[in-house]
Amino acid sequence: RSTSKNSPGIDPPVRVAHKHPLGEPACPPRQAASHIMGLASAFSQPSRLNSQTVMKGVISNTRLGFSWQKCLLWGSIVWVALNFYLAEKLSHLADSQVVDNKKRETAETVHSRAGQSGHLPSPSKSLPQGLHYRFDRKLAEDALAAHGRDAIFQPLRAYTEKKLNDTVPGTIDKGNLNEKKPKVDVGRPAKFYVPLPLRCGSPEDLRMFEYGHRLRSCNDLPAQLPVDRGFRNHVSRNVNNRDTFSSGKLDVWDEAEKGCPVNADPFLPWIHDMFPDDKGSVLHFIAQNKRRCNSGKIHWEDIHALEPQVTIMQPVSVKRIDETTAQHLAPELWSNADENEATSSSVRYRLAPHEEADSDGMFTRFICRFRAMDYTESPPVLLNVGETLSTYPYNYEFVNYRKDLGDLSMVTPKGKDNPMFWQSQLRFDCPVPENGDLQSAIASGDSVLSDGTPSVYVDVVPIRTAARYGKRMSYFTPDMAGESLEIKNDNFRWGDLTDNIVRTNNESIRNNDIKHPPHQMKNGFDPWLFWGNKHVLPRIEASGRWENLPVCSSPGVSHDTTEDVATTNNQVVRSGNNEKKHKLIACLWASASFTTRGNAQAVSDTTTRLVEWIEFHLLVGFDHIYVYDNSGAHTDETSLEPTLFPRFLDSEVTRIDWPCRVCNNNIPAHENTGERSSQYAAENSCRARYGPYTEWMASFDTDEYLIPMGKYNGMRDVVDDAAKSGTQILTFKSTRAIPIQSYMEPFHEHRDCGTKSEPKCLSVREGSLFAEVYNCDFEKPPKPGWAERAKKQLYRSDYVFAHYVHYATVTGGLLRTKEEAKKLNKDWHMHFRESRTTDMFTDEINQAVMLHSKTTVPEYTTEWTTRCKAGYKPAHGQNCRVGFPWPQNNEKSLDKATPAGFGYNCFANEKLADFWIPKLRNAMEKRNVRIEHLRNMNMY
Repeated sequence: RSTSKNSPGIDPPVRVAHKHPLGEPACPPRQAASHIMGLASAFSQPSRLNSQTVMKGVISNTRLGFSWQKCLLWGSIVWVALNFYLAEKLSHLADSQVVDNKKRETAETVHSRAGQSGHLPSPSKSLPQGLHYRFDRKLAEDALAAHGRDAIFQPLRAYTEKKLNDTVPGTIDKGNLNEKKPKVDVGRPAKFYVPLPLRCGSPEDLRMFEYGHRLRSCNDLPAQLPVDRGFRNHVSRNVNNRDTFSSGKLDVWDEAEKGCPVNADPFLPWIHDMFPDDKGSVLHFIAQNKRRCNSGKIHWEDIHALEPQVTIMQPVSVKRIDETTAQHLAPELWSNADENEATSSSVRYRLAPHEEADSDGMFTRFICRFRAMDYTESPPVLLNVGETLSTYPYNYEFVNYRKDLGDLSMVTPKGKDNPMFWQSQLRFDCPVPENGDLQSAIASGDSVLSDGTPSVYVDVVPIRTAARYGKRMSYFTPDMAGESLEIKNDNFRWGDLTDNIVRTNNESIRNNDIKHPPHQMKNGFDPWLFWGNKHVLPRIEASGRWENLPVCSSPGVSHDTTEDVATTNNQVVRSGNNEKKHKLIACLWASASFTTRGNAQAVSDTTTRLVEWIEFHLLVGFDHIYVYDNSGAHTDETSLEPTLFPRFLDSEVTRIDWPCRVCNNNIPAHENTGERSSQYAAENSCRARYGPYTEWMASFDTDEYLIPMGKYNGMRDVVDDAAKSGTQILTFKSTRAIPIQSYMEPFHEHRDCGTKSEPKCLSVREGSLFAEVYNCDFEKPPKPGWAERAKKQLYRSDYVFAHYVHYATVTGGLLRTKEEAKKLNKDWHMHFRESRTTDMFTDEINQAVMLHSKTTVPEYTTEWTTRCKAGYKPAHGQNCRVGFPWPQNNEKSLDKATPAGFGYNCFANEKLADFWIPKLRNAMEKRNVRIEHLRNMNMY
């Protein structure tokens, strides 16, 4: 189907669905046509009918009078039946022609779009039963040389599916959109169709979008994944944005073609990164929750449409069935009898309760179909090498259950769910099938050819269901939270929503026995009610999905680890040494230039700051710095690459190109405050990619310095001692530092900064170190309690499963189930709180402290000579933004001002000034000598 732009906000033409007597659209053409054909066939053969049949089926409760009336009635019936029969025949011929035209149109569209990427899509076939996938790197490289990249490379595609028919239109109560509190006046969910209606679409009902022109090889990952439109191509702003898809000002199809398909099909995960583990056994996906990009009431329709972004965080359970069973349970689903079975999935799936689900299908959400190139054929062909069911690194619904004492919903009709930070990031995994050389080829990196062309691909197929609301709809097994869910407060007054339904049939699914199967809870979500026992998933070919996501190399393949890896006959051999390479690493999301929240100010000092920041943290004991370079979101002229290399060694710094922009850059107080998606996804990616190779890690900004204090001369010793005491998270309070006046000079090149002859502002003097200039904190250690709001954390990567800027949102303690606690003889409560032993604030005098040196731009220092005078009483927003440190940090001194009359207003860190700054200068000078040497050798 063509992907050309339609009218704004209008869906493409689809087949009109017949209405079920109880209200929901049933699977139309096959059901309705067969029913009509049956009637026509019966009426065309009167001998099969008798007066009783006619009386029951046609003229029930009507008495016939005269014989001529009977004859007239019989004649009319036969006439109508013959018309039905002829109409059906003509309709069948017309439909055949339409299908042929659609197939021809689809083929032409695919050919046209494939032409943009240089080749036609390759069909796939399945391995013969009993054979295993074999991979030979030499054969692969020979095929690349002989046939070229286009014969091997499979372009990334998205197939979008129409909206799920899960709820009754017009029955949602959206709540009070003017109420900012997320748990107040949240509304009531729409009524659910139960059991969930089947998805009866066909491949012709899907829309295909291809991204092969953007993502052309593994060398483009993760930068060129279709996250957004890219620099200069955005049609909506990320500050003060009032354009919406629901209003028609934005077009979901245009966005899908030129940017990202998630708004067109919100069951597709918003993927920002993907990579295999170092064993080649699991493929990790890093995604963000696109529903969190906006929260303003003008965006409610778009937010509501993106509800499936939360739904895909809620596990479902499925059972594998064969084709015969699938057709028996759901004959109305699409199938193609003429299709070669090798091109279609031989495994089908049914939504099933925990007690019936497969062991690997108990908590899943996606079907993962793996395909790989067969290089024994010339030209190479694409093989189906297996399907698996996705897993989660942790259960998001269980996390939600333990986050609050009362009720809490992962999704609300009102849509103001952004305070629930743990729902910002979506991670899921696709297990790699155990099929011959498949895992070993991925683990060794051999499946990625010399030019970056991947040999293995995966299709990610969402399993679509209605969202679950509130804790009372949680879907657990008894070992997780006990046999019954216990929620003290019904904040939303929803209950378990079993009264919020519209039945689509009158079948009795089961008897509610007193005895419960081992995997079934006594309350919570009822899959029998909401899914029924016949909900078969459509074939993959008829399902919306991501297709041809490239499987590239593990971070461990190129990452220096202590675990020796060798490849012999395509089998990965490991030394068995599982000691982690690093003690301590840092993740950094940075850009050569950017604008602050609300586009309040442009910042262009990142490169200078970055060099100093990296040097300082390598000096205090960090083993490696991972820089997620966001420059591409702001410019196409530069990046941080020349700033980082060759100044720093590959063993010290890794750069990841990360050009996606933040989807919402409004200030926190804005009515439409939303997600800084790019930053949060970068932190999520760094935790997943590099966490397995380090004991401790952290995510910081270039204006935040961690300073060892007291007896400590390195952060490695700090974390070692913390670990000995059982600490898993070290938390640093954050207060704002200001630049010291003695490191500044007059500035006038801004409209608020006076003139050259009478400058009113100050700027930092060139050549000064940021850590030196901003060594002037308003608060003296120990910092006050309010400084927890912008805290930052160092954490053990094996304990913290998800981190959100300032907070460890998912930890090992939170994920402990009731059964696990029982085995450990520990208390377990629904509401979990991290202990102060596990999550400890640092001793800022004797252990470590954080200096927050956020840039003070010159215009913020306007009229400093007045505002910084001792005794000056500033109006709101007119505080002194220039630092005058207290002598000897003694604020109780009788001397309150400098000889020039400026009031002392901040405290300097003496260890930073006396011990670390000299070391930092020395380290940077040595680095500069090395760079000068490289220049003389024409290597820089």
